[in-house]
Amino acid sequence: MLVVSVLSVSVLSGCRTYGRYDAQEKMLPEMRQAVQLFASDLERARADLDVLRQAAQGDSALRVVAEEYDQAVARHEEILRENQKLLRRFEDDLPDYRTMHRTLGATLSEQQTARNRYRSLLKAVRYPSVTQRMTPGADSARRALPDTLPPARDETYTEGRYYVAPVFYERLQSATGEMTMRQALAERRQRQSQQGRLQRGAPGGERQGLLGTSGSAASDTANGAAPAP
Repeated sequence: MLVVSVLSVSVLSGCRTYGRYDAQEKMLPEMRQAVQLFASDLERARADLDVLRQAAQGDSALRVVAEEYDQAVARHEEILRENQKLLRRFEDDLPDYRTMHRTLGATLSEQQTARNRYRSLLKAVRYPSVTQRMTPGADSARRALPDTLPPARDETYTEGRYYVAPVFYERLQSATGEMTMRQALAERRQRQSQQGRLQRGAPGGERQGLLGTSGSAASDTANGAAPAP
């Protein structure tokens, strides 16, 4: 009798440890808040896209970045619709623990991938040298850009694996505290201005200025090639 009682307690304890009967109810609000934060991120991304499009009118190199950003926003909208559809279904019929845990993890991972894409494109805005890799003549680099840029240091999701993060972590990963498009553009202009000053102050700068309109030596020097003797 004692053995049966001990086994019964162990089984019940194990089920509660694994299944956690109330875990689905606790994860549902987390999923709801994650979707709400992702929707807020979309509003900001749309506003940033408008700012980027305006900047691209005066900086042709940014047009390709604007196209990529437009695609990122479209993908964001698609993910959000899928998330909202799942959330409504779970609110009507709460799934079992395994399904809820797996779905929440996949949702957070997919949202993080979208945020990392925005970070990569913001880096392309901030650094003129990165923007050059996205020009029409560099199609392979353009396609690889979101994957080749270093990931954010606070990234915790890895491909093929899902982690259920607390909602407060997703709040930190949302728009709050992120660099805005206006800030990225301001940094870009500052870098371009610094590069211009360095070129003007470099040895042979006066010669470049004299030959810039009629000869090819200035163009070669600006591209890093040594002037002809």
